[in-house]
Amino acid sequence: MMKNIFKDNNKNYIYGGLYGSSGAYIISKLSKDFKNIVIILDNNNEINNLCNELRIFIDKNIYINKFLDIESLPYEEIIMDNDIISSRIQAYNNILNYDQNITIASYSSIIKRISPDIKKNNFFNEINYNYTYNNLIHIINELNYERTEKVLNKGEYAIRGPIIDVFSMVEDEPIRVTFDDKKIETIKTFNIHTQKTKLLLNKFILSYYSEIIIDDDVIKNYKVKSKKLFDNEYLEDIEFSKITNKINYPSSYNILPLLYNNTLTLFDLLPNNGIFLTTKDIKREISKINKRFLEYYKTYRNTKYILKPDNIIINYNEFLKLIANYKKINLSNYKIIENENNYNASIKKLPSVLINNTYKNPFQNLKKFIDNNLYKILICVNRDSLKIEILNFLQLSSVPHQEITNIEDFYHNNKKKVCVLNDDIDEGFIDYKLKIAFVSAKDIFGIRSVSVQRKKKNNFIEEYISDISLLEIDAPIVHDNYGIGRYKGLINMDIEGIQTELIKIEYANSDVLYIPVTSINLLKKYTGHNGLNIPLHTLGTNHWIKIKNKAKNKINDIAVELLEIESKRMYSKGFSFETKIRDYEKFIEHFPFVETEDQNKTINEVVSDMSKLKPMDRIICGDVGFGKTEVIMRASFIASMNDKQTMILAPTTILVEQHFKTFSKRFEDTAINIGKLSRLQSTRERSLLLKNIVDGKVDIVIGTHALLSRKVIFKNLKLLIIDEEHKFGVRAKEKIKKIKENIDVISLTATPIPRTLNAALSQIKDLSLIETPPENRKSIVTRILKWDSDIIKDAINREINRGGQIYYVHNEIKTMEKVIERIRLLDLKIKIGKIHGQLDNKIIENEMNRFLNKEYDLLLCTSIIESGLDIANVNTIIINNSNKFGLSQLHQIRGRVGRTGRQAYAYLIIPEKSMITKDAQKRLEAIDSVSSLGGGLEIATHDLEIRGAGEILGEEQSGQIYEVGYAMFTDLLNKSIKLLKTGKSEIELNDIEVDVNKSCLIPSDYINDIYTRLKYYKKISSCKNKDEINITKDEIIDIFGPIPEFLNNLFILTMLKLQIINKNIKYIKIINEDVKIEINDFEKIKTNNIIENAKSNEMKISKDNLIHFKADDVNFENQSKSISNIINKLF
Repeated sequence: MMKNIFKDNNKNYIYGGLYGSSGAYIISKLSKDFKNIVIILDNNNEINNLCNELRIFIDKNIYINKFLDIESLPYEEIIMDNDIISSRIQAYNNILNYDQNITIASYSSIIKRISPDIKKNNFFNEINYNYTYNNLIHIINELNYERTEKVLNKGEYAIRGPIIDVFSMVEDEPIRVTFDDKKIETIKTFNIHTQKTKLLLNKFILSYYSEIIIDDDVIKNYKVKSKKLFDNEYLEDIEFSKITNKINYPSSYNILPLLYNNTLTLFDLLPNNGIFLTTKDIKREISKINKRFLEYYKTYRNTKYILKPDNIIINYNEFLKLIANYKKINLSNYKIIENENNYNASIKKLPSVLINNTYKNPFQNLKKFIDNNLYKILICVNRDSLKIEILNFLQLSSVPHQEITNIEDFYHNNKKKVCVLNDDIDEGFIDYKLKIAFVSAKDIFGIRSVSVQRKKKNNFIEEYISDISLLEIDAPIVHDNYGIGRYKGLINMDIEGIQTELIKIEYANSDVLYIPVTSINLLKKYTGHNGLNIPLHTLGTNHWIKIKNKAKNKINDIAVELLEIESKRMYSKGFSFETKIRDYEKFIEHFPFVETEDQNKTINEVVSDMSKLKPMDRIICGDVGFGKTEVIMRASFIASMNDKQTMILAPTTILVEQHFKTFSKRFEDTAINIGKLSRLQSTRERSLLLKNIVDGKVDIVIGTHALLSRKVIFKNLKLLIIDEEHKFGVRAKEKIKKIKENIDVISLTATPIPRTLNAALSQIKDLSLIETPPENRKSIVTRILKWDSDIIKDAINREINRGGQIYYVHNEIKTMEKVIERIRLLDLKIKIGKIHGQLDNKIIENEMNRFLNKEYDLLLCTSIIESGLDIANVNTIIINNSNKFGLSQLHQIRGRVGRTGRQAYAYLIIPEKSMITKDAQKRLEAIDSVSSLGGGLEIATHDLEIRGAGEILGEEQSGQIYEVGYAMFTDLLNKSIKLLKTGKSEIELNDIEVDVNKSCLIPSDYINDIYTRLKYYKKISSCKNKDEINITKDEIIDIFGPIPEFLNNLFILTMLKLQIINKNIKYIKIINEDVKIEINDFEKIKTNNIIENAKSNEMKISKDNLIHFKADDVNFENQSKSISNIINKLF
């Protein structure tokens, strides 16, 4: 037992000889003897990694707490990360309420003082079925949660009639509470993206939104202490204003002693004894942090309102006292000389069990390890394809084995030699005393089977350009029949006793048009020019009809041209690639991640395209680092397996080098040859490569526009991949056009420019979207500011202190030395590298490699890094004169950082606002607003709105887009294409007028938010069949509760329209039991049907092409069925 080894609290122990993931295993053994374990690591990344492995080894009744650090420099303005705050509050909850805890902190987080509010009786609240409606709302408000229309983030809540949604800071999923007569009926979790409910619960926990509760006592304390410590100027400071107005100010952590009479430390919550585990010399690490705070205090005490370090952190001596009663153990990977304080674990390294495809049995190494040892073996792998391969090997090798779901099953298993667990560790190890071995997927396959739970952006392509539910008041809007006006919101009217919701649109001369929400499909968002200056159309004139007809004629010409392009590809004979399943599956097994849903969808679309004779022409749009490269690697592999060559075009030498390294690594276990062509090669290297290309000895060639030279002749080129095509010059694009005529083409882009976006939406090309960010990827914190020496110094220091590196982008080569001088004046002890496009390519490559190898802390560069190396350690970027960059370019450059789970920062330096053009201001506003992950497509739309449509299809076409708006233009273009293809114009729901004399709307007291109402009006009117109507209805019930009568009427009306579409109906009017139906063309009705129905007195036919009949029931649903039956009899 471990407690027999570590007996004395006053001793410092060393436990050595650890290997691989055995640290988590040893901690699990300690947890069987000690209830309170505290582990101190370097940073948040290490905490998250250890936590993931501990969950495999630790008993499910033990709570694992992540006490993450609020990563900031001493005294720096804190930028709050909601996930970090949530994990800290969860840790507090577990420590205070449960007996057995493992708490993992960093050296930085454990010494910072915390708010005493954590120990308040009402900080954590258990919510169960005994709560009433009013109770719950009162508690949520007391806890400072933010009320929103839709709950998307922790700390938010929404109220919709008898439904309350809330996302607690201590729960993993948001909660939906439904009430019946003010009593709780159900408590369920729900999905953030779909808003649909999932699991039924008995209870859940609600905590305060923040660790710091700004109440009247806190404000009183703050005012008194601030006046004593600081001058009157501070009392006018933003910080003072925010706190005295009860605003939850993130930087309050730096002034806790001003808010409270006494602060706490994490040790005040923990038991006063237990195990204290470290991997470094803790005294040295704590001393370093204390020294850093003191240095900052001395530097800034005369220029900032800051407190002494002892007020914010635990000093060195105080810390030693707090851990005095703990058994202190240093975990080491090294074997040590044993004595009464030092012990070695019974751990040793695994022999190699790596698969080798050159053997007859690739699993020979693993088989040898299993056969030659008496160990019980646990294989940890959570990727289905790899697990199936292992299970097949074990089955074919007659190895007794069992699939298990938790580690306890392995410990208690005495029958099977090998167990397979659906989970993963980083690296295996052996406990030779207990005769058990742990093997990871990385040990066997050379890659880790990463468990990925990724958040997907719930976006739809058209939403960015045409969804009117995203409209702001006064935004331009286009009506199919009346032209461009300004959206003025939704209004309710009572028309002859019928409640109606109308969309208000203002036209020229302040004329107003009211459109029923049932006709919402006639409206489109206007995009194509600066919407604030677009002239409005005049009601009562034919001006709009002339403009629309002119646009239709021009668009029809464009449609003919596009169909000719499509037809040419459709009937041109490409190559049908065969996917050799066994080889392909082996290749994908070496992908070190689990594919996301949309990445898988994109891969399947590409593979399907390649299998057809029609040449592929597909755009793959995904933000930087979202997995586009893996898609093209699989496509290239399939091409190579069919003895066909692939050309990959990249716009810069740096990007060619990046792709070459990535491809070489990914294809190293295959027989596929990869070559590169760039300016970095010698004449001899280029000549040899060109010969190998023409001889077919190179399968995949990666290069710049140099690949388009006449000297480059392929033996059998069938796949062309173009990375960021819009960055190539005109001549290069013309050459690309000629090459791509009869081969498969994939275009990659992180930010589709308007031309590309238009092509995708207009059916010229197929578009695949990869919108899911990699695991743990965070949005980049973006700040737009004038040069501030203190802020820039702090930004660089923060990155250096956490072991990272910095990009400093300055796009003017001649003044780069002045920038270096400016950085030197900040008195930072850092090494600076420099690259730009005028340097020799060999120098650029050398300097980039030195930066990659951490020889430089900061790289001063031009926009040359826009498509550069992916360096995970670079997580701060400073962009000088950011107002001079294009929007897409800014997005790309900013995307150079934040490639891992570490929080990344972007500082966009600008001159005085008076020196910035309006367009530049809009670009900066757009980049600031689109800080979320996967914002590339959204960026393209901002670009479209800023630049107008002049560059989309040329000047002639841009005139049409300006006149009718981008959404109307693409809608007319799509209709023209369909008409030319089928010879038929499509009848839409809005072509049929139905007056039911009923209130058909979404009541505002049912869905209060205007944008959400507009969204569902659009969604209902876009339903194509009964199933879609039922799905929409179920979704609304789940989110908002039982459907009210008026909304049910809207569903019935929509269903009626769907049933009679394409039935030659022009108009239907219902007054009580009387129904009138106007037919477009009587000749299309079967004569016998008219006579039979007239004889049975079901209906009468008047001279004006009207059919009259009486519905026996005034119930609207029954009436609609009767109408549908009559019409079905006639046609």
